This record gives sequence, structure tokens and C-alpha cells, in this order.
Amino acid sequence: MRYINNIKTVVCAGLLAIAIVLPANATRVLTWTDGSPNRGTRAEAAQWFADELEKRTNGELKIEFHWGGALLKPKAAVKGIGAGAADMGLVLGVYNPKLHQAYILGDMPTPYSDPWVSTRAIYDLVRQNEDLQAEFANLNLQYITNVTSTEIQLICKDTPVKTLDDVHGLKVRGIGVYGKIFSDLGAANVAMPVYEAYQAIDTGLVNCTQIYGYAIPAFKLQEIAQEITKLDWGALLGLAYVMNKDTYDSLTPEQQQIIDDLGVESIDYYVKKMLLDNDILINNPTSEIDGTKVNIYELSDADKARLLDATRKYHEEWRKATNEAGVDAAALQAQFLDLLKKYEEERKAKGYPWNRGSGK
Repeated sequence: MRYINNIKTVVCAGLLAIAIVLPANATRVLTWTDGSPNRGTRAEAAQWFADELEKRTNGELKIEFHWGGALLKPKAAVKGIGAGAADMGLVLGVYNPKLHQAYILGDMPTPYSDPWVSTRAIYDLVRQNEDLQAEFANLNLQYITNVTSTEIQLICKDTPVKTLDDVHGLKVRGIGVYGKIFSDLGAANVAMPVYEAYQAIDTGLVNCTQIYGYAIPAFKLQEIAQEITKLDWGALLGLAYVMNKDTYDSLTPEQQQIIDDLGVESIDYYVKKMLLDNDILINNPTSEIDGTKVNIYELSDADKARLLDATRKYHEEWRKATNEAGVDAAALQAQFLDLLKKYEEERKAKGYPWNRGSGK
């Protein structure tokens, strides 16, 4: 079912009329909604996308960013972009799981944790799978590309977590199924957007938040919490850059091709920067983040295995709900795992694309 209403119809009609009357060389400004702040790795990668789009279209297309949920709140982005309240932007499957039942497969932990492998795999899955294509189309969205949170980590205020048993009794801002698993381990799972995590930790509403390495300085969490535990656990992949389908269809074929090309290229650009910025947890001899002293702990291999084992029942729940939605869950999951294996083998054999002399 498409979320089409009278407001959307008027907005889209206006967009199409503007596209028709504008001279061929006039600049068309596309509004981009994003719940995150205008800083950090992903914001820089989004700006690269915008700069390249303007350059490659000779100024015909330009992106106007609205950061921090100023245009649409994160949970409203799916319906808002689909209705034409914004031309494009970031949507998160975890905020609208019933609308993205098939797509949130990407938010389920797998044995493959490399961000380039996982992002290329989920991108190909969406582009190749008819059920996923229909899921986006039914929301009046054109899928552009994928981003990834990279591995889930943990940051706490005053309470170090050195083993999984230490989470028992803690109030933790959880992320989707990852938060549910912490609840199974005895934590109190508090559901809230990452954008509210700073205040929640600072005021004591939660003790910890599940987070991603690069996002710690982006949200300045090290200012109020200095106990970091490397979970190195899965990643959210249900994070897409999308465009209103009517807006996309109103573009010229040449402009559409440029956007499609940038969708592929942006994965390498984003992941390359992400790997460098996640170095704050991988190689941190000073244990400092932006000048603030932090303590970094790492779970044992046995605890990391416990985390993966704990996801099994949630995979079963996802398959049941996805089948009920009319999608062959087993086939979709098998296709995804095949793509993950393909890109993992390519990475091991050839390395990352930017290290192959391609100039990327």
C-alpha cells in the first residue's frame, strides 16, 4: 500500500510542474532530511555525495541538507519522503520495522562483520531482489544506496562493563534486536533514538548506550561517559539513502544514472572513511577521544560467541514475520548470505577496492 494522500499529490504535482518549466541548465534544489547532526563520518560522506552530484550534473542538481531532524524527525522520514515533504534523505528500518519487514534483515547479526562486505552485500540484495524492490516502491521510495553503522559497541557512565554478566541490572539504550538481547542478559532495555543518548546518559536516565565507534565523537558522548566496551557485534544495515519516487522519476535519464552511479561509489567512499574513523577503538594507544581520557575494554571470545548465539531466536522471529508478510524469508536470507560470502571472498583475495590501484 502506498502512503499517498492529498498533500502528497499536490506536492508531487508541483514538483513535476517545476521540472517541466525550468530551463535545462537551471539548478534544481533537492531537500535532504537527516536525523543526525552535521558532523562525523557519515555527514562528511553525505556531503561528498552532494558535491559530486552538483559537479557531475553541471550544477543542474543541488542538495540542501536539513540536519538534526529539523525537517522530518527520524521516525517520520519514511512516510515524509514518500509523501514529498522531502526529496531524499536517510531512513532507518529499525524505526519503522513494520514498513520494512524484509529490509530489516540487514539489522540481524551475521558471522560477517566487515563493513565493506556487508554494505556491498545489502546494496546488491536490494537492487536484485524483487520483494525488497516492492517494499520500497510501496512506500513511494527510490532506493539510492546503503550505509552501515559498523559494529555495535557500548559506552557507559561510571560503570565499566568487562564481561557480559556486568550488564545485569544496567539501564541500557538498546538498538533493535541488539537491545532485546541485552534485555535477555539482564539489562533494562531503554528504547530511544541515538540522538537522545547524550542527554539520557548525562541525566542518569540510562547507564549506557549501544553505539558505533565513529559515532562516539560525532555525538560527543566521551564528554559524559568514558567507559567503553568493544562488543564488535554485528551492525545495523537497515540504513538507506532514498529519494521520493516521483522526484526520481521526474529527473532526466542522465541525472538518474548519475545518482545510481553515486549510490555505488559512495559505499567505497563511506566505508574507507569509516574504517579510518573507527580506529579510535581499534588502535588507540593513548585511550583518548578528542582529548578526553577514556577506558577501553574488550569482551572475551567466549562472551562474543554468547552474543551471536543469543540472536538465533530473533532470526526465527524475523523469518516468521517476514513469511506472514508474503515474502519467502528463507530464500531472501539465503540470497543475502550468498552475497556476504561473495564479497568476503573478494575482500580476502583482492583487498579493498581503494587499495587495488583504482585511485578510489
